[in-house]
Amino acid sequence: MPRSRSPFPSRRRRAALTVAASIAGLSLAFTGCAPLPSTSGDTGAATDAPVETVADGGSLTFAATSPMEDWNPLSAAGDTTGQRQQQWPMYPHPFLSQPDTSVVLNEALLESAEVTETDPMTVVYRIQDDAVWSDGVPITADDFAYTQAVQDPESCPDCLAAFTDGYDSIESVTGSEDGKTVTMVYSEPFSQWRALFNYLLPAHIAEGYGDLATSFNQGFSQNVPAFSGGPYIVKEYTEGISLTLAKNPKWYGEPAHLDEVIIRYIKGQGEQVTALQSGEVQMVYMNPTVDTVEQVKTMPSTTYSIGATLTYAHLGMKTTGDVMSDPALRKAIYTAMNFSDMYARTAGQAAPDVPLMQSAVYVPGQRIGGVEAYRPNTEKVGMGIGDVEKATKILEDAGYSIEGGKLLLPDGSPLRDLTFLTYAADQTRMDIAVIAQQQLKEIGITIVIDPADGARYSPALREGSFDIMATGTALDLGPLSIQQWYGTGAPRSFGYSNPEVDDLLARASAELDEEKQVELMNELDLLLLEDGVVMPLFAYSNMAAYADKYRNIHVDPSKYGVTMNIEQWGIAE
Repeated sequence: MPRSRSPFPSRRRRAALTVAASIAGLSLAFTGCAPLPSTSGDTGAATDAPVETVADGGSLTFAATSPMEDWNPLSAAGDTTGQRQQQWPMYPHPFLSQPDTSVVLNEALLESAEVTETDPMTVVYRIQDDAVWSDGVPITADDFAYTQAVQDPESCPDCLAAFTDGYDSIESVTGSEDGKTVTMVYSEPFSQWRALFNYLLPAHIAEGYGDLATSFNQGFSQNVPAFSGGPYIVKEYTEGISLTLAKNPKWYGEPAHLDEVIIRYIKGQGEQVTALQSGEVQMVYMNPTVDTVEQVKTMPSTTYSIGATLTYAHLGMKTTGDVMSDPALRKAIYTAMNFSDMYARTAGQAAPDVPLMQSAVYVPGQRIGGVEAYRPNTEKVGMGIGDVEKATKILEDAGYSIEGGKLLLPDGSPLRDLTFLTYAADQTRMDIAVIAQQQLKEIGITIVIDPADGARYSPALREGSFDIMATGTALDLGPLSIQQWYGTGAPRSFGYSNPEVDDLLARASAELDEEKQVELMNELDLLLLEDGVVMPLFAYSNMAAYADKYRNIHVDPSKYGVTMNIEQWGIAE
């Protein structure tokens, strides 16, 4: 008999569905951008190189900026770039991204995953028979059911999940008798279904932690995982120093090659490159700067490659509070800023092929299936044009004035200093903060830069402890990527709320027609830009640099980073 998603309560929502698309139409190509040229070091390695044969054994140490602060990769606090990358090797993943931005089924975990019905939308996963957790417990429908429940506000309103969109549309999760076939019925169409379950959590471990909220918020977040459903398992963790991964003896995929992968926490990019040069680490993975690229180029026996990603750098403004709630002030700020200047003085030097970005929802060249998605929407709202005269006029029309180089509020009192939150370990973000400080001085605004470390940056971002901030967002999850930032009550919304934005997000998530979804997302983009809650700058590039005895290391364009193919890493034979 089929089993329901025990031990979690079943849901009884029913919604009428009208789905015009065929099943084939539901199998949408993942969002992807036209790949920018990659740059390789002297050994000729390229990001699209085939998998090379390597020896078994040995170890590799690579540098990471951020120590682990939250061990739950699905929580709002754990879903950060560094933490995602470090935890990827320990979890099962239904789909994998490739260097060319395509997305493929993870055949180690799944035999298949497909939409079998459109009314109601039904997705069926078939789990490989030999897929097990490191303690030998089979990976089953129960794990999908738990992972869905903790990201669904109706099932677990107290779970602090990074994402809820999509999970809250799943009406039921049932398993076959052996648990290896998972059937999900959606209450409404959800175009990005492949983006869900990117980390599958073990239901049997959760049971030992307590109820849904306790297990998710505390059990998985606070405990170093003693389990694994991926190619590696935690061998040792020294807080703030290193994380050592060893082969998972129960790994069901192609055997990993390296015996150990050691992650060393080194905060600054310059310090990481120095550690690579001295042999303290054998790999670094970072956003390239002119200095770091030049340093790596001069290192003997070192391979490097630079590739484009689907993550983009952007600024954002608080839209609530004493002064930032004024749309006129925000509009003046984003009109006075000169994004071309920011780009030319930062990313444009290290990766000149990466264009300035003029959308907050798509990167240049990005397509949804066969539809060209990207549009230069910042031009339409006058954002980032560096027009001080126009910005001053906006302020004056709203009752502000500039006297003695200081902006005065409509009531005649001086505008307080604005706090610019940035990430101290990311030199590009630090440079952007300094440039913004210089630019906004032209309209009488004083910026105080807050260079937060890894432990404080993400909490401050989520809490809205800033007036302006610099961050990055991955766009490889379509509407999901936007919802977690700008949906009302979303984990990273820092108080932002716009009913029109919420409506467009819901409609875009349910829209199965590629062309219509693109139109909705661009309409959404214009609203976000007008509000000034997001100010796009440029798509990030990443650089992988490593000792040239290693093989099969490449830049991954997704938000999950370089460890996505960690089981293929190895030492040349």
